[in-house]
Amino acid sequence: MFDLYTAVILVTILLLITTTADIVTNRLITKGTKIKSVITCLLIGMAALGECVGVLTNGAPVSFILLHKMAKVIEFSTAPAIGVAAAMAYGDVKKPRLVISLCVVHALFECVAMCFGWVFRVDSQNIYHREELYLIYVVAFVLSIILCFISIIRNGKAYQIGMDIVLIWTLILLAVGIGIQFIFSNVRIDFLCIAVGNMLFYSRYYKIMLQVDAVTGLLNRRCYEVNLTDMESCAVILLFDVDQFKQVNDVYGHLVGDICLQNVAKQLRDVYGKYGVCYRVGGDEFCVILNEKIEKTEELTARFISAIKRLQESDNRMPTVSMGYAYYDASVSHIQNVIEEADAMLYRNKKVEIEVV
Repeated sequence: MFDLYTAVILVTILLLITTTADIVTNRLITKGTKIKSVITCLLIGMAALGECVGVLTNGAPVSFILLHKMAKVIEFSTAPAIGVAAAMAYGDVKKPRLVISLCVVHALFECVAMCFGWVFRVDSQNIYHREELYLIYVVAFVLSIILCFISIIRNGKAYQIGMDIVLIWTLILLAVGIGIQFIFSNVRIDFLCIAVGNMLFYSRYYKIMLQVDAVTGLLNRRCYEVNLTDMESCAVILLFDVDQFKQVNDVYGHLVGDICLQNVAKQLRDVYGKYGVCYRVGGDEFCVILNEKIEKTEELTARFISAIKRLQESDNRMPTVSMGYAYYDASVSHIQNVIEEADAMLYRNKKVEIEVV
């Protein structure tokens, strides 16, 4: 049993080392995200090693009692912090200082609880026993996993990606691995499953970074082109172009230009995001593909135009935005023809807008 368990821990550590190496060498994620991701891997490793030492010293000579207790404290203190660290690395945590403070409080509680045998007890024969307050550790651990998923889903929604199949299967993986540990204490694959789950979280986050435009946070041109190729149902293609954007960059600088693009992107996401997908397809060019509430196209467009006008009233550096749209029916239309139709409408509107200005 120990040979199999030792192999599981070895695989877990090697998986964490591999994930850490990939994180450190990844140039597409920020230094802050790298640090948080590496801390997550370190916490998983510490908890796994704590559990391993606790298992190997359970029933060993009494001279190992202190080592046994310290190993369990490390495991119980760090395990609930894993979900918090992953949430901060790959998600959007609303009150990070409060969450970190709660982790510190829980770690201190585990240290005090060891002295009084509240959460676990190691008897005079060096045998481990769960005690009444073990439930506090379980609750803290489960809450950290819930926080992790909520934060990751919230972060994904900012990039128009919600609860996808990867998150669903990762949740199932963690539930099975951790559930087996709590029900059958002799079957210990929990931290292996957590290490795999962490790798999936990191992979998903990295995939999102590849899909989004760095300036606006909308999906990028590559996603736009792939999605156009795969369209098989009715939709509305809306094209947007920021008027005289080069002049904004020339007069006010590229920083102001980026702010203008971000403002346009935010309004697109706020107005159309619930019913379709928003893309930045070029320097000052955007696209929205509506797959739902197609009949509301004109109403949504009016809301978007009003939002842009409000931005212009609050900041005179904000340019106008021209748009055009066309309806797509896979049974009768070719997608390229629909795009050309929307593009023609956009430039008719742009010409009118420029003449007005």
